[in-house]
Amino acid sequence: MKGTQTALRALAGALLGLALTGPAALAADYPEKPIKVIVPHGAGGSTDITTRLVAAPFAENLGQSVAVVNIKGGGTAIGAQEAARSQPDGYTLAATHVALLTSSAMGANKMGPSSLKPVAQVGFETQLIAVQSGSSMNSLEDFYAAVKKGAATKPKLGISAGAANHFAFLRIMQPVDWDVLFVPTGGGGPSLKALLGGSIDVGTFVVSEVIDQIRAGNIKAIAVFGPNRHPDLPDVPTAREAGHEIDVGLHYVWYAPKDTPDERVSVLADAMEKTIDDPTFQKTMLERSIEPAFMRGPGLVTTLDARYETIKKLAKEVAK
Repeated sequence: MKGTQTALRALAGALLGLALTGPAALAADYPEKPIKVIVPHGAGGSTDITTRLVAAPFAENLGQSVAVVNIKGGGTAIGAQEAARSQPDGYTLAATHVALLTSSAMGANKMGPSSLKPVAQVGFETQLIAVQSGSSMNSLEDFYAAVKKGAATKPKLGISAGAANHFAFLRIMQPVDWDVLFVPTGGGGPSLKALLGGSIDVGTFVVSEVIDQIRAGNIKAIAVFGPNRHPDLPDVPTAREAGHEIDVGLHYVWYAPKDTPDERVSVLADAMEKTIDDPTFQKTMLERSIEPAFMRGPGLVTTLDARYETIKKLAKEVAK
């Protein structure tokens, strides 16, 4: 009898141990230490600004501190790979945008987006093209005339190879047979400096990166690539108004390493949903020209997969 009781106690202990290592346990005490968020872009760019803006209220809702770290290079490849190789325990994340998809489709990032698991989309920004204030380009049609093969001069376009601004130009120039000089300026922040300094003729940016310079008259936007005019730039026409169905923008998404337990991803997504759904914080985002656009779960995965297929198709067309 005594042996039977001992065996039963041992079995109960084993079952309890299994319970404590199951799905509920993975989420119960998580997070127990600070979260690191890798931004695979330079400091001061749109992704860095958006991530730091979101990080503070997200940390409060998560109940744990959040440290944002910039690891730039390779069209997001270096930082994204660092995040993908991290322990899949929910304590290292990555925050980026469509550049994760473009860098893979265009060969800059060999790991591919499947090496990371989407946690949540937090916001969206429309892209635009901007030129120097004294440029003769005043419209999208002027831009197309300037980039066409056979034009008098080749415009210098600032890009980071394989990144979002590179893809944006390729998409925007699809309607014409183009011939331009791509200048490796880097992301939005460095490209803006290059445009202001005159080392490039045209740059593509999100509104938040350049709105102050546009308002100051230092550069001018000649087209935005959303379905409607941007509320902060009501005088700048859309590509659709010129007869071109071109929508280009940045969807800001947070990721975890691909093998991170779903239970922990859910904890992160819950905290992010609470952050983005807060009306006061939404107002803060809009004041910075960022549209709150929360998404999570299977819907987000499906959306990202569709975006990736579109980008791969364009990359193949350009490579022909």
